[in-house]
Amino acid sequence: MKVPLIVVTGPIASGKSTVARVMAEGGGVYVDGDALAHAALEDPGFTEKLGEEFGPEVMDGDGRVTRLRLAGMVFSDQKKLDRLNRLIRPYVKKLARERLMELAETSKYIVLDAVLFLQYKFRLKADLVVLTDAPEEVRIRRMMRRNGFDRKEAELRIERQRDLFEDWEKAGVRLDTDIPIAEVRKEAARIRDEFLEEYGRSRRKW
Repeated sequence: MKVPLIVVTGPIASGKSTVARVMAEGGGVYVDGDALAHAALEDPGFTEKLGEEFGPEVMDGDGRVTRLRLAGMVFSDQKKLDRLNRLIRPYVKKLARERLMELAETSKYIVLDAVLFLQYKFRLKADLVVLTDAPEEVRIRRMMRRNGFDRKEAELRIERQRDLFEDWEKAGVRLDTDIPIAEVRKEAARIRDEFLEEYGRSRRKW
């Protein structure tokens, strides 16, 4: 990578996307990891594998993957979710690498919003990894308000990510988002600016 890469990661409803977008506002470019996963669902080879693995019920009448059906199936079954992650991983890693290398040619810096960056072990070096987090009850309320989940569904989504925290704790910076949104934005901008300043100093020393 010719430009610094900031990765923002963390559990569902932790404010990850908000923080990542703020960090990109300093002249960087924002890359949505979820969008890369959705793009993988359009790959004919991957679609075929999903049909073989999970059956025709995850497809619509035109043979395309229905994300809502797929989510309903895998989030209720940890083994199915693990199988989906194993299947989609190589496609997302390939798309991410291609997109980031393309953006690196013209961008000041890149901010990647990616839940599973640390778990997927991308062959890309992150110059800064930021973990966003908030208490479970706060995240449950956010999901109920934002996604329309009932409490049971919100708790299930949290439970499915429980084993990811061991990797998330490896992040270089932690940002607690259980504070007013104006303070979240201010803290995200501070972390970004301090990182970019230090990154620039280290480059000038070469």
